[in-house]
Amino acid sequence: MTKEDYKKRLIVFFSEKLDADKNGYISWDDYRLMALRTTFQQNNGEYNEDIHRKYLTHSKQMWESLCNDVGGNKDGKVHFQDLVNFLYELTSRTRHFEELPDFLQNLAIEVFHMIDKKCDMMWDRDEYRFGSVIWCYVTELKEIDKAFESMLSSDDRKRGGITLERFKELVTEFFTSLDANSPSRNIFGPLDPNMADEILCRAAPVC
Repeated sequence: MTKEDYKKRLIVFFSEKLDADKNGYISWDDYRLMALRTTFQQNNGEYNEDIHRKYLTHSKQMWESLCNDVGGNKDGKVHFQDLVNFLYELTSRTRHFEELPDFLQNLAIEVFHMIDKKCDMMWDRDEYRFGSVIWCYVTELKEIDKAFESMLSSDDRKRGGITLERFKELVTEFFTSLDANSPSRNIFGPLDPNMADEILCRAAPVC
């Protein structure tokens, strides 16, 4: 995988996971929407003010951490290219989940718990399907299942899914590996790097 391929993978990830209004950059409003969505998803489709307040506080912390690490422009926007360039510099010296920037660790853990509907600290195939349908642009169930199967080690198969610790390993690989065929490429759902150019054009109207 080239540096450009790596960047495309991450651009699609941030678009699918954080850019809620699909305008080509990340802002505080994206985190606010994520908090509201999480509230409904974690409370069986019902609104709860206390739960919303908890996730809104957590989202605010993640947003501030992102801005501290990467920096936003004067309009309070963090553009994908700046974010991806920042992360690319970490690939050669990051080997463990705990070495990733705080905003990535927090985002990953929140994603894990949002998808762990059975609250057993593990993703099975049905939960991975749920997460992929919610967060990714994917229309074929077989594509989701193939992505899930590609990540399973022999131990994962014995356990029946991906545990939190295994999830952390795959997340670390996702953000640091330059191997285009790494199983970790599917940990956040089957993402299509070919969408990256179109995504970047949203932040540049001249495209």
